Amino acid sequence: LRRFARARLDRKSELGLRLTINVILFAAAIWAFAGLLEEVLDNATLVEWDVRLNAWAHMHATTAGLQFFHYVTLVGSPGVWVITALFALWLLWRHEHFLFWAWIASNVGGGLLQLLLKATVHRHRPQYAARYLHGQSYSFPSGHTMSATICWSLMVVCAGLSLGWHGRRRAKLYVASTILVLAIGFSRLYLGVHYPSDVIGGLIAGTAWVVLCTTAMRIVDSTEAARERRDPGVRGSSYPRVRHDLGKR
Repeated sequence: LRRFARARLDRKSELGLRLTINVILFAAAIWAFAGLLEEVLDNATLVEWDVRLNAWAHMHATTAGLQFFHYVTLVGSPGVWVITALFALWLLWRHEHFLFWAWIASNVGGGLLQLLLKATVHRHRPQYAARYLHGQSYSFPSGHTMSATICWSLMVVCAGLSLGWHGRRRAKLYVASTILVLAIGFSRLYLGVHYPSDVIGGLIAGTAWVVLCTTAMRIVDSTEAARERRDPGVRGSSYPRVRHDLGKR
């Protein structure tokens, strides 16, 4: 038991303290999402506040504000999928094959998870949503917010690893990406196409997925790094330029 505890708190190992923190963050996100989902499904006090805030936003919206946030929301979709494709090409250009496949799998998997959650919860859109909707889709969680959270957060991780950025550089990227995600989430509220709990649910679900994907990347990378140390001849076969110090940069 003591050996297990020491291994989980090891600062130098990717399967140590960093993995432990990620597991705690993931568990906290799942707990928060489950609590939010319970409130939504029970039509409890939270739903009443959702309806009130949605009506308040509709009453105070201006023509200029609607036009501005319409452009902001486009960064969430289709902007996210354009960025996903362009960033994937950039990773290929840099021969970052591992990061390329991790990037594609994370974003596509997040998109499928979003559709599954929407179909399972089956929550209808707010009454003012028809003007800005193209096609029929459900409300919880906010797909724009969840996709943006996954895309921009993982982009910071992958770009930081590829370029070797860490510390303040990466922190600035995280701040910029967080501001952008929050702006996209707020645009969904301003346009009246989502309730506040939809946006919060998208943020939580997206964060949980990012933590899960980065944890998987660290585990795979740690395993591959150990294999290469045992057999240096495999270096560069299909993993040419990936750094093996995920989380240290």
